[in-house]
Amino acid sequence: MKRVALLPHASFVHVSDIGPRGETILNYVQSVAQRIQERGDPGYRPQLHFDVYGTIGDAFTDTEIPDFLKKLDKESQIRRLHQIKKILASRRINVKIVADEWCNILDDIQDFADADAVDYVQVKTPDLGSLHNTIDAVMYCVKENIGCCLGGSANETDISARITTQVALATQPQFLLSKPGIGADEGLMILTNEMIRTLALLDNEG
Repeated sequence: MKRVALLPHASFVHVSDIGPRGETILNYVQSVAQRIQERGDPGYRPQLHFDVYGTIGDAFTDTEIPDFLKKLDKESQIRRLHQIKKILASRRINVKIVADEWCNILDDIQDFADADAVDYVQVKTPDLGSLHNTIDAVMYCVKENIGCCLGGSANETDISARITTQVALATQPQFLLSKPGIGADEGLMILTNEMIRTLALLDNEG
């Protein structure tokens, strides 16, 4: 990657381009940010430029625009989720919050955990790159007493799913998402069989 300072000058000419309530541009901004995190060097943080041609002003009132723009910022997401978590606790509402789309790399996971913004974070194994980052992420959640959901992608292989299972056995996250595939049986059986096989090997060695 050439590490240019500004990306990607995307253009949104009509309100339909950003979505009736801005959902299309929000998804696009998140996908660009995630792509940079996945493909860029550590520490690479370019400015992101999105030319909206006044469409945000057409889609929202003047008082709505600041609240919409806040959704594009991870720090504001952390603050909002932290506030929601406090309100749920004060009202004794038994609903737990999981950080997902804004929580992609190890730094993100640490930021959400440090802020006590959520009850769980999803650790997406492929997004974190080297496997030791996944292990570090789960262990950080354990240290900070934040719940951890060890997941990944439905598009993974059985080998990566089995390795994730071994990481889960070693680090003990609260949840392990079924993978690969988007069905039920295939992912469940791969993970369950790997757990049984690994524990049996450990018992034999012990």
